[in-house]
Amino acid sequence: MGAGVKRAAVAALLVGACTTLTPEAHAVSQSVTAKCAKADFSGEFKLSYDTGAGFYRLKAGRGGAGPYIGDSGSMNVKVNYREGGTTNNAVNRTKSGLKSDEVGEVPVNGTSVPSTSRAWVEVKFSDSSGVRCTARKNLI
Repeated sequence: MGAGVKRAAVAALLVGACTTLTPEAHAVSQSVTAKCAKADFSGEFKLSYDTGAGFYRLKAGRGGAGPYIGDSGSMNVKVNYREGGTTNNAVNRTKSGLKSDEVGEVPVNGTSVPSTSRAWVEVKFSDSSGVRCTARKNLI
């Protein structure tokens, strides 16, 4: 077999290998951080996800707020998306009992949201004394 034929065969194998990659192999990791503040009270939540194959695949959600002076608080996390005229809820979870400036994790792994839709994360932080703020951020 000649050198030119061998090169062509290797090139064909490489092209074939590149086109058989799974959609997950083309995924790009992204994250958004939603923040809010009211007086001395503030909250922050980071949502990590992969993009690819027409979906946002949620991986992790972590956040916290404070100060909870002599108190504890909670965060209610929602991930919504809008398709056509309908708003859908993909995640609705609450993490409570958080101490001041403690980071809490909210399980989101395995949830998928269509990337063709408008999607956002909304987190409501609060403590039992009535201090509240809401953070919202669009998924990119």
